[in-house]
Amino acid sequence: METLTYFINDLYAELEEKLGETSYQTLENKTVKSVTYQDATISGSLLKDMVYEDVIFENCTFFGTQIENSLFINCMFINCKFKFSRFTDCNFEQTTWENCIWGMSSMKDSDIAGNDIKDNLAFESQGTGSHTITCLAEFLTLSA
Repeated sequence: METLTYFINDLYAELEEKLGETSYQTLENKTVKSVTYQDATISGSLLKDMVYEDVIFENCTFFGTQIENSLFINCMFINCKFKFSRFTDCNFEQTTWENCIWGMSSMKDSDIAGNDIKDNLAFESQGTGSHTITCLAEFLTLSA
């Protein structure tokens, strides 16, 4: 499984000298266009004020990642896992979530209306070792 280093290096290989203060744990004010990420793990990162357009995330794991104030246009999340991650103040336009699993993750103050959500599950701990399973559409609507 690939790591955030792969994600960053692939995206910014040609712009390395222009990254300035950006580290592998934090990405801010960047645009990602027409890229496919497969089997990547994005862990413990802050992705803030980003724009993603025509980006496909396939079999990716977002672990302990915060995505804030970002825009997703015509993106796809296919077979992705979201564990202990949080989307805050994000907008999704024509975005698809297919067969994704959300565990102890949330989406707050984000616009998900009009997106395609298929065969997803959300797992939430109740502190007793048991979990509840809900449809992602219901989960996202309640947490947005």
